[in-house]
Amino acid sequence: MNFSKIGRYLLIPFAVFVSFVPIFDPLSVFSSLRNTAFDLFQNISPRESISSDAVIVLDIDEKSLSELGQWPWPRSILADLVNKTYLSASLGFDIVFAEFDRTGSNELKKQYKNNSSLLEILREVPDNDDIFANSIKDHGTVVLGAIPSNTKRNNFAMKFGLIEQGDDPRKFLQKYSGIQTNLKNLDDSATGIGSMSIGNNDSIIRRLPLFENINGNLVPSLSLEILRVAIGASTFQIKSSNASGESALGEETGINHVKLGNLIIPTNEDGSAWIHYSNKPVKTIPIWEVLSPKYSQEDFEGKILIVGTSAPGLFDLRSTPLENNVPGVNIIANLTDQILSGQFLKRPDWIFGLEVITGLFLALLITFFIQFLGPIGGLVVFLLGNGISSFGSFYIFNSFSYLVDPISPLVICLICYLVVTFFNFLFTELERSKVRNAFSQYMSPVMVEKLAQSSESLKLGGERKEMTFLFSDIRGFTSISEKYKGDPEALTDLINNLLTVLSNEILNNQGTIDKYMGDCIMAFWNAPSDDPEHREKSIDAAFAMSKALEQLNKDLDRHDEDKLSVGIGINTGDCIVGNMGSDKRFDYTVLGDAVNLASRLEGQSGNYGMQIILGEGSIQGLSKDKYSVCELDLIAVKGKSEPVKIYTVFNKEDSEFADEVFLLEHQDFLKNYRSQNWLKAKEHIDKYRFSKTEFTLYYSLFLERIDELSKEALPNDWSGVFIAKTK
Repeated sequence: MNFSKIGRYLLIPFAVFVSFVPIFDPLSVFSSLRNTAFDLFQNISPRESISSDAVIVLDIDEKSLSELGQWPWPRSILADLVNKTYLSASLGFDIVFAEFDRTGSNELKKQYKNNSSLLEILREVPDNDDIFANSIKDHGTVVLGAIPSNTKRNNFAMKFGLIEQGDDPRKFLQKYSGIQTNLKNLDDSATGIGSMSIGNNDSIIRRLPLFENINGNLVPSLSLEILRVAIGASTFQIKSSNASGESALGEETGINHVKLGNLIIPTNEDGSAWIHYSNKPVKTIPIWEVLSPKYSQEDFEGKILIVGTSAPGLFDLRSTPLENNVPGVNIIANLTDQILSGQFLKRPDWIFGLEVITGLFLALLITFFIQFLGPIGGLVVFLLGNGISSFGSFYIFNSFSYLVDPISPLVICLICYLVVTFFNFLFTELERSKVRNAFSQYMSPVMVEKLAQSSESLKLGGERKEMTFLFSDIRGFTSISEKYKGDPEALTDLINNLLTVLSNEILNNQGTIDKYMGDCIMAFWNAPSDDPEHREKSIDAAFAMSKALEQLNKDLDRHDEDKLSVGIGINTGDCIVGNMGSDKRFDYTVLGDAVNLASRLEGQSGNYGMQIILGEGSIQGLSKDKYSVCELDLIAVKGKSEPVKIYTVFNKEDSEFADEVFLLEHQDFLKNYRSQNWLKAKEHIDKYRFSKTEFTLYYSLFLERIDELSKEALPNDWSGVFIAKTK
């Protein structure tokens, strides 16, 4: 079973599946990345404020604390503030007044209860909390803050009407068991009470809850309640999934929007609203200036005012996507201004589907390109695709105020790219390992690695190509075997030793050993990897085998008739090379007439007295500076009717036979022989038969032939072909 092939088929669905795991964000890592991307969008393109300072922050800043005293101030000062802003559309306090004014007459009465004269005076002095409550009541549009809590159990007085459409919104809201409210007389005097909670934000405030579930009661945010009072609305309308006009297919998907008068505020499923921070700072007036003659009631007419603090010592500084250390009241003011101007950031349910489809499309595209163009092609698609996707996300944000996540497609594609690249690498390494295992026994490590890097797979079948083949056989093996008749183990050791030495030289010259046949080695070049120098390397291997054999004879102390010798036949030609056998067991081997001829040439090497015999195809293109080639004969080997020219070869650097004069005279000898000029041919034989020892047996063979042929009546067109009767 081809596991790598099956793995490649399964890779695409597996990679896509793994890629989509982060979408569900089990570790909340990617939601943080998504939020960071949205923060970047806000920094590049903040909201343009169009409300003309309709919302103003009245700031308890350091200067106000210096002018009016440390916090908490007497409630009489706050009453003055309320009175000064009497004409405002609404006045909200981002402060909870849960404790009595310690400077009020009621508190002083408790402290000096034993001082009757002082008590008499205090009875005539109005209490600060009462003064503050009366000013709130007289103002008529004051909204106080409250803090959701799981420890406090104060009652919450609803000052608004509520219409719920669709699924119960309480299921989707943040739940609290109680709430920290203000003194009862203050709450009773206020026109509205809103939650000051920042919800489930991390260190950066990106969205605020519009409603919260306080022990089953729906409590609006301070921003929402300030707006309700400012526009004179009495009722909120909350529309959730499965309401009329909201398609949720029966699923409880969350809250869709909140309606207040003519204002429709899109929400997230948990009832929170994204804050689109303005590029214009919220107008802020220090309270000490508000209370000074610099401002009159008319200066605040129709304005929405929110009281809060920027003083570091009062610990209400937050971080936003645009900046750090922002007073919490400014965030509330930003949301209030945003709702008033109708500028909303929206992330409806269908956007998630868009992100998934985009990620899926890019993941499939990346996988496709990796499979066909490799990791670089996939990387190009990854970069281009995510660049376009990220730009598209920002364009939609900037033009339509939709929050489309650029991180999800990027993460999907990145994981898909890494998974596909990793497994492609793994499958490739498995295939390379398969190649290494298949070829390491009969190829050099360099050739094995070269094949492993370029081969796609081992499979049945072959290809036609030109190759060079080498056959090597031990001469006189039968007589050697007889000497070891009583010690077959020693014969085995000898043969293994010899084959190891010869095989190493073949492998050192990048040859491939096809098989061992007893004492015979069959090797080839130019497969499985192309090698333009296959002829030269086969000949160099033959030279190296000859030298290695000489050294082996010395090492084994074998001399004269005991010397080991081999015959080598080399031929070049076209053949079929590839894996041949059954689909379960096969060998990498060659088939073709050129292979058979190389074997026949090796068999003839002993007859001609030459260690190396080459076919005509093997001498083509050889360097004349390195090799001396000598033609030996025109022979029709056994089993073939077509004659072939055969040659031997010498290394010019090492051989005494690399003698140009001798080689030219030898060529003349062959011409005389083939033109039946026996006398001239014999003269050449007599001159060189014993002086050129490498040719002694060769010339003796031709001398015998001439003696026999001279007695025959040969035709005038006799070509000199010798027809071999033996292999």
